[in-house]
Amino acid sequence: MHIGVIGAGIVGLASAYQLLRAGHEVTVVDAASAPGLGTSFANGGQLSYGYVSPLAAPGVLSQLPSLLFSRTGPLRIKPSLDPDFWRWSIEFVKHCNAQANASSTLRLLSLGLHSREVMQEFLTQESVSFDYRLSGKLVVYRDAGKLAAAERSLELANGLGYAQRRVDAATCATLEPALDKIAGELAGGIHTPGEGTGDCHLLCKELARLVGEHASGTLLFEREVTGFDARGGTVRAIRTRTGDIAVDACVVANGLAAMPLLRTAGESVSLYPLKGYSLTYRDAPVDARPQVSVTDADNKVVYASLGEHLRVAGMADLVGYDDRIAATRIDALRTLSAGLFPALSAAHAPLAWTGMRPATPHGRPIIERAATLGNLWLNVGHGGLGFTLSMGAARMMADAIDGKRPAVDLAGFARQAG
Repeated sequence: MHIGVIGAGIVGLASAYQLLRAGHEVTVVDAASAPGLGTSFANGGQLSYGYVSPLAAPGVLSQLPSLLFSRTGPLRIKPSLDPDFWRWSIEFVKHCNAQANASSTLRLLSLGLHSREVMQEFLTQESVSFDYRLSGKLVVYRDAGKLAAAERSLELANGLGYAQRRVDAATCATLEPALDKIAGELAGGIHTPGEGTGDCHLLCKELARLVGEHASGTLLFEREVTGFDARGGTVRAIRTRTGDIAVDACVVANGLAAMPLLRTAGESVSLYPLKGYSLTYRDAPVDARPQVSVTDADNKVVYASLGEHLRVAGMADLVGYDDRIAATRIDALRTLSAGLFPALSAAHAPLAWTGMRPATPHGRPIIERAATLGNLWLNVGHGGLGFTLSMGAARMMADAIDGKRPAVDLAGFARQAG
């Protein structure tokens, strides 16, 4: 089949790659001028397969008063008159309970571990360079209660055969020497040796190269998709401002832009931007590059070494479609970074960035066939886990398109999944 993939971020390009490997002809269409220029550009750099618990959790509702009025907390919410915000928020609140959180976490873990397998397969089959490293991940906690809750969650990963362990403060400092100066503040951490780090934007460029070099692959940039030519319950062509692209099937994988596009086909998805921020310290001093991927759980900030660079990322703002870089958030990241890595005071000024992560209310991506068009597929809503889940989600979707049984039950990632 000739399959059109809408979106040239990490999810769309992973989808295209897996479809090509399955023997299809693939055309990738994107409005941008090059691959990975949206949310994939400067994310946290963590391939966090075993640490995927969704934002919707029991404790969030009790924090709402502070979230609505805080300007400095790791999570901020700014109410909007946008009906999409209220629809999303109502569904989010419905999932802020222990049962829903555990169900979503288990499904995300299954997808995450499948994605890790597919990524490892990809790394053995392709010659690619994106500063990938099997670094392991260390999540540190100052609050003993939050650490205890995290320890209960790791039992899910261990139950699926993925090793995670609780470690004390001294072990945190042994695993990552940069933490020695704050070891006295720590209650401990969760260490996951199977996690990795990499530059998502570089991987997008490598996937685009692989797609473009394939005899059955085509990349079309600066082509804004406006809708579909749909007749007889199927998509016949993708409509763009510069002409139609005839296809036998279509995959929508263009993040937040999927919402208005799918509405043209009578489809509805609930997505909302979960805005995050990052700093990239280029040519960072050696003692400001952590040996393991570090997550500061209290401040929701991650630190990852990407080659000779340090990527610092964090925060989660529900502030609508405002893609301006908030100086207060960037200043907070810089302060936290300098506190952990004093050597950064002599580093070059970092590159500041913000990204609009396409989040579902329950935290699970939507991977399914459209309800109204039999050859239209959705692979959207990965939130802050697009880099982590992209390979597994792409393989699941490619298998489903070919009528094969995916390694992870697709029913858990449908819009109506309970």
